[in-house]
Amino acid sequence: MIYLSEFEVNEINIKKIIEKYSSSELLKLEKLSEYYKNNNEITNRSMKKDAPNNKLASAYAKYVVKMQTGYFIGIPAKHKSSDEEYLSEYTKILDDNFEKSLNYEIAKDMSKFGFGAELIYQNEKSITKIKKISPLELILIASNKIDEFIMCAIRYYRSADIDGNVTEIAEVYDSKYITRFERTKSQASFEQVGQDEHLFDEVPIIIYRNNVEMTSDFENVIELNNAYDTSQSNTANDIDYFNDAYMIVEGASELVEDIDDDTDKVQKTAETLKKNRVMYFPDGGGAKFLVKDINDSATENYKNRLNSDIHKFSLTPDLADEKFAGNLSGIAIKFKTIPLEQSATEKENGFTIGLKKRCELVTNLMNIRLNRNYDYTLITTEFTRNLPQNESEITNTILSLSNVISKRTLLELLPQIEDVDEELKRLGEEQDEYEQRDFEFKENIVTKI
Repeated sequence: MIYLSEFEVNEINIKKIIEKYSSSELLKLEKLSEYYKNNNEITNRSMKKDAPNNKLASAYAKYVVKMQTGYFIGIPAKHKSSDEEYLSEYTKILDDNFEKSLNYEIAKDMSKFGFGAELIYQNEKSITKIKKISPLELILIASNKIDEFIMCAIRYYRSADIDGNVTEIAEVYDSKYITRFERTKSQASFEQVGQDEHLFDEVPIIIYRNNVEMTSDFENVIELNNAYDTSQSNTANDIDYFNDAYMIVEGASELVEDIDDDTDKVQKTAETLKKNRVMYFPDGGGAKFLVKDINDSATENYKNRLNSDIHKFSLTPDLADEKFAGNLSGIAIKFKTIPLEQSATEKENGFTIGLKKRCELVTNLMNIRLNRNYDYTLITTEFTRNLPQNESEITNTILSLSNVISKRTLLELLPQIEDVDEELKRLGEEQDEYEQRDFEFKENIVTKI
């Protein structure tokens, strides 16, 4: 994100901003993207000619992102409102945009790059659409005033035609217009090629912050990851060196000649060994391989410490750890995932702000299209952590509270109940059916009497 006191949208400023972004923030985002794809620093290592050069890259970045995102929003967020008609109309739009998948992918970008982003617009059929934008294509320009509002956002990307001619494209979104700039290989500056007015009174691109600093979940453990990759690769190199070790022959000043029984040709001992797998030495002689002594215990302890530090400083539990084995209670599981919960709390704060802004912009379009006056503040969002549950423990807790709290609250405690209202409706229908059958049964008895 670039902070400025003011910004005028024109060809000169667009070129300056893109050059500034490409030489700084884009390089950082591309590095994070490469680590997520497991193209770590070790893959670029070179060694002396003929020397073993194993390049073992460990996919810690992907593991951290998957774990953090899955825990935070693996269970889709739920929307609630006291206005059922409004909620129904709003949910239709979200479903049309595959909200569950959209939210998950945005949360994944938050974990990878430190922030996620989406664009809200209406297509040619006046249907409200929500599209995720890759942080690799987005330049954010914010005010350096106290409120730090987004002055404009630039979607910068390259497009190629069938002949391979590449065009740089910059779509600038401000509080009123969408302005399009293009530049070909033969052009030094961008040229404005179009401008359209949008339906919002603010920038229609929404930012979801992973945390206040907008940092990736694995950004601060990259160097530890590099150290682990180097250690693993060097261990593999040592094994290769061992397989290609030199042989030392002791007690013989020169190789003993031997006669091949089949060809009657003179052979050196090395050739005889290769064929017969037997060597002869004079008294006191011998042979051994020249290998480097490797302290396996120290090496493994070093790698284990690196592995532990990567999980610790990325706030991501190591589920392969024996501490997670066995039938743990709900409290024990929560205690071991405290670091993950701290990270998820920050994510929830940033995601809630983004969802509220999404709700506001989508509701504005709904009010225009439906001629309504819906209030976006009436919709709230609830998050549920994707944590293994001790269902037996939960059931016992609910049973012990059955005479103390309402059925609705009890049902809300059950993780397998997604729609409490629907479940209460089913209970009511079952109760009505039971009472009807009971009434008919009693009526039949009275008639017979």
